[in-house]
Amino acid sequence: MRHHLIDDIHNAISGKKHIIWDWNGTLLNDVDHAVSVMNSILKEHDLALINKALYRKIFDFPVLKYYEQLGFDFKKESFENLCHKFVDRFMSGFQQLPLIPEAKSVLTQLHKEGVSQSVLSATDQPNLDSMIEHFELKDVFKFVYGIDNKLAGSKINRGHSLIQASMIDKSHTVIIGDTLHDLEVAEALGIDAVLISHGHQCYSRLTARHDKVIEAQ
Repeated sequence: MRHHLIDDIHNAISGKKHIIWDWNGTLLNDVDHAVSVMNSILKEHDLALINKALYRKIFDFPVLKYYEQLGFDFKKESFENLCHKFVDRFMSGFQQLPLIPEAKSVLTQLHKEGVSQSVLSATDQPNLDSMIEHFELKDVFKFVYGIDNKLAGSKINRGHSLIQASMIDKSHTVIIGDTLHDLEVAEALGIDAVLISHGHQCYSRLTARHDKVIEAQ
């Protein structure tokens, strides 16, 4: 019998008072779109295209490592320019993307239960704000923290700021995300982490490093 996501979340967070959500791949169902956008750039560079399965095996943070694996020559086009190109193309099509199934009902239910919820994302702040507003989720999040550039680097520094702003004890806080970087952030912040396998990294990669992984249905 299929579990509902809210049940898996309840079991995983075990009474935490503050959930810090990742955005891309955790709440926003954007993996196929990310693959499509990257393939459009790979094609322009005469590089091998990728499929979803390969993408979820190699995607990484900081994304510089991922771009290197794809074979980009930064002498031909800078890493910064490639990142800006990716983000611009991604954002031009995000309005057609859905949220992860049950995501909105989970967020709404937890909000009703009095759980404080925030977003911590490697997306630049203006674009993150645009997406949160598009999906009409501003009311369920107390804080929405992106980063100050389009290079999709580490979220750790912003995470420290978010923890401080929340004024909720670390022992009552949990991060929920879809990549090992979310685990790295949690470890750096001294909080618990729950990973979900429906996003940008596959189940086997997540479970190799962490024991609290919700398997995609």
